[in-house]
Amino acid sequence: MRVLRYVAILLIVVSVVSLVGCSFFNREKETDVSLIIDTPTIQEDGLRETVLYYKDEIGLIVPVMRKIPWEEGIAKAAINQLVDEPAVRDNLSSIGLFPVLPTGTEVLEMSINDGLAKVDFNENILSYDTDTDEKAIVQSLVYTLTEFEAIDKVQLLVNGKTLNKLSFGTKVKNPMERENINLSLALESEELPVIVYYKTTTNGEDSFFIPVTKGVNALKTDIKSALTALLEGAPEGTGLYSELPAGVVLNDVYVKEGVAYMDFSKEIENIPDNKTHQQSMVYELGLTLREIEPTISQVRILSSGKEIQLNSDVSLNLPKHVNPY
Repeated sequence: MRVLRYVAILLIVVSVVSLVGCSFFNREKETDVSLIIDTPTIQEDGLRETVLYYKDEIGLIVPVMRKIPWEEGIAKAAINQLVDEPAVRDNLSSIGLFPVLPTGTEVLEMSINDGLAKVDFNENILSYDTDTDEKAIVQSLVYTLTEFEAIDKVQLLVNGKTLNKLSFGTKVKNPMERENINLSLALESEELPVIVYYKTTTNGEDSFFIPVTKGVNALKTDIKSALTALLEGAPEGTGLYSELPAGVVLNDVYVKEGVAYMDFSKEIENIPDNKTHQQSMVYELGLTLREIEPTISQVRILSSGKEIQLNSDVSLNLPKHVNPY
């Protein structure tokens, strides 16, 4: 009997501990984690490399890697870098880019749980005039925030309320994911979206690589369909351009141990013997492929099976971030 009494007491103790433990972990799960969203490498000067999405003069979204001061709640700090305030506007004007969030926009509250970032803004975020502005605001917010490892989706609120749609029809009731950045043409029902990179010159001096969504007729998006879309050329009326020589045709492409091998027709040899031009072509190709295969870190360019000779100063390694500034 004494043994049974001890067993009963032990079971009661274990049950109590289990309940307390469950209660504790449930509270942890509900904690606002907006202050702890990633473990970045902080520079010695206290700055963090952060990719922010701005816009050019015609409204195309441009990813730019900037070093911003590290602070707790770095995602909120990143959003503040998108607001059209004098310091941000003046800084960007020197490179021909513009902030995307209207003047006076403020984050009232923000939480990040299970990959979802809920961001509550004041009413100033609605102070814009065109459909282009609206698309830029949504894409910039979603793409900037999902650069952080802990965020997969973004939900936008205004003064604590969920909106069904914005002024020009963009649906924002449900959490939003990355989708169709800088879509060139409306996708046909049988097309799949693929992201390719072209270049733009914003002020006659500074150049940036721009992600563009194009439609492809394929069973799935892969590195071959992505390059085929890239070779079709930049969309008209966008000011974008490609560094690839005219008439280039893709023969084959494959990836081995993080290196992408691209075999083109002989027209690829018409690339000018200019370091800047050649380096841009390498990045244009590599950034496009990395959207499909994130493990790609280097490229090799071939002409009918033989690697072409580029300027000795051209790096075949891809940059960690696009458009460092």
